Amino acid sequence: MAAALRLVGSLWGKLLFCGLLISSVVYAFLAWTRVAKVGLGLPQNDVPSLHRLSLVHPTGGVSRPGNVSGVHVEHLLERIRTLEARLEAKARRQTTSDQTVHGRQLNHSNRRVFYNDLKTYPFQEDPRYKESTCPKTVSSIAQYSKWFKDRYTPKIKTFLDEDDIAHFTDISRHDLPFGYRRQSKDLLEKILTHPSFTNAPLFPASTRKQCLRCAVVGCGGILKDSGAGQEIDSHDHVFRLNHAVSAGRFERDVGKKTSFYIFFPESMSIRSLLDKNVTFIYTMFKKYDMNYAVNMLNREKPPDYIYGSGQRMTLQTPNVDPAKLKIVHPDFFRYVFAEYLDAVAYRPTTGAMVVFLALHICDEVTIYGFGYDPRFTMHYYDTTFVKHTDSSTGSHDVDNERHLWQKLHDEGVIRMFKRDP
Repeated sequence: MAAALRLVGSLWGKLLFCGLLISSVVYAFLAWTRVAKVGLGLPQNDVPSLHRLSLVHPTGGVSRPGNVSGVHVEHLLERIRTLEARLEAKARRQTTSDQTVHGRQLNHSNRRVFYNDLKTYPFQEDPRYKESTCPKTVSSIAQYSKWFKDRYTPKIKTFLDEDDIAHFTDISRHDLPFGYRRQSKDLLEKILTHPSFTNAPLFPASTRKQCLRCAVVGCGGILKDSGAGQEIDSHDHVFRLNHAVSAGRFERDVGKKTSFYIFFPESMSIRSLLDKNVTFIYTMFKKYDMNYAVNMLNREKPPDYIYGSGQRMTLQTPNVDPAKLKIVHPDFFRYVFAEYLDAVAYRPTTGAMVVFLALHICDEVTIYGFGYDPRFTMHYYDTTFVKHTDSSTGSHDVDNERHLWQKLHDEGVIRMFKRDP
């Protein structure tokens, strides 16, 4: 009887062990299929297979059939857990705040949902808005272009001010840069009530011309050897952005005058500006950018920016006069992205933001260094020829914006600088 019980116990133990082994193999297979389904783009040597997940003894020996122990199974499970952790880390790196919206990738099926979500709530309007008295202004174009009229909101609030603290709930329905969901109201209040943040008007009433002609200067290679500098500087106001190199040999092509400079922490290149009487327009795309705004107002060095991959970037101390600082309103981001870019990609480029800011500030707008022409290098300051980037990057859809510039040009809303064929 005892012998029979030992035999049954032995068989039961073997069956139990085989069950554990089979479940482990199934778990490994599911982990492998998860890699394929998630599509993380791992290199070949990072894609697990049942062969590579063979049971390797902790001491280095490879298990043979019939020579498997509980230690081997536990080691296999540990390897699978390690693999899962690697996959999750990889996924987090590929879905950072710059490349996701509300924590998810925007694919074809949910882009329309996001687009509708952005347009659900009305845009904040500026109670201090005054209509231009210029006979020919951007607003007047709406009567000739139905496409533009259906999208244009002249009274939209372009910049943040202290009044927005009282409307924090209204501007917190979306994530940055379209709102302050999951962000601290105290932090925003700290920025907008900072003693140095005077938030002065763009133009004192006594100095604003009746009709403002503005140039927006991008970094496109179409400006290289264009000789457009004098034409650019002839405008009443000139907008520049990011790495707006205008000193030295570039002056002939891009001019030297700068009235407004738009930037975010990683793109700031103020030292490249020749003109010192500049209004700085700041864009906040992520939480770090809000803390960086406090650093600017306190005139202190910001901490390193840490990317999702763990890479650190040391940023220069922002040399910005707080009295000349303006911060783009999140509803203006939402307006540009939903009304003109149809919520394609993840957010508008800085270039898109500055063009539409100019359209809401000026009466006549000409853009330089925008669009696409394969005859020219990517940037006017390139020392060697650089091909243009792919049509879509992690955060932007470049082709979509190129089509938009052409559409605005064709509708007579802007004039786009082009080179002869």
